Amino acid sequence: MNGRPRKQRESQQIGPGCLRTVCLGAVAAVIILAASATPALAERRGVARDDAAGVGVMSARAGALVERLRELPLPLRPFAPEAASAKATPPSLPALESRRQQVYAELHALGPASVPALARALGDPDPGMRRNVAVALDVVGGGWWHFPDGGRKLDLRPALPALLTALQDSDPGVRAWAAQDIGDIGAAAGTAVPRLRAMLRSPDAESRGSACNALGGIGFAARGTLPDLRRALDDPVPEVRQAARDAIASIQRHNALH
Repeated sequence: MNGRPRKQRESQQIGPGCLRTVCLGAVAAVIILAASATPALAERRGVARDDAAGVGVMSARAGALVERLRELPLPLRPFAPEAASAKATPPSLPALESRRQQVYAELHALGPASVPALARALGDPDPGMRRNVAVALDVVGGGWWHFPDGGRKLDLRPALPALLTALQDSDPGVRAWAAQDIGDIGAAAGTAVPRLRAMLRSPDAESRGSACNALGGIGFAARGTLPDLRRALDDPVPEVRQAARDAIASIQRHNALH
């Protein structure tokens, strides 16, 4: 009888003490772990802030470059025919074209940050600016322009939503260049096929030809437009007929790979 209550008292004394020790130990362990993790977490947060600041700087730089296109109205001035002699010294570019090429080169060198800035500018109220922007997208994403930093193409996929809207622009030049840009995106622009198919019936020949080019660039995903493209082989404009032939060949080539 005397031993049992003593054991109970001992257990009562020990139990709460052990629980308190365990709880305090767990809390201490959490504090230690949190303290040890704090520098690494702070470092990661610091890097994230630096990254965000860097993205902001790049975005601001891209926006400023795109705005410079407003000062460079299209069309590009052609060279005089007599300047094409192989023995002649290549003529210097007109000042306007030198400035344009410089902007293109800087946009290309800036890389992916340029594409969202150009996409936003496709909504500019000035149709001349929108045309300039659509051309610039084709320059940096088409792979046909020579740049001092190399010939890599910028990925235009982030601009696709804005380009789809531009296919319905009030300005035919914007529509045509937007279609060219979509063709530069390639297979990833499959959502544009219905609008491009409708564009094949445009009264504007440039838009029809650009729609053909875009469908050819999209390839396999545009295979449903082959009947429309075959009808375009009878287009009254030779350039549209040629674009339709090229598009058919491109889509058939992509079909053979699937």
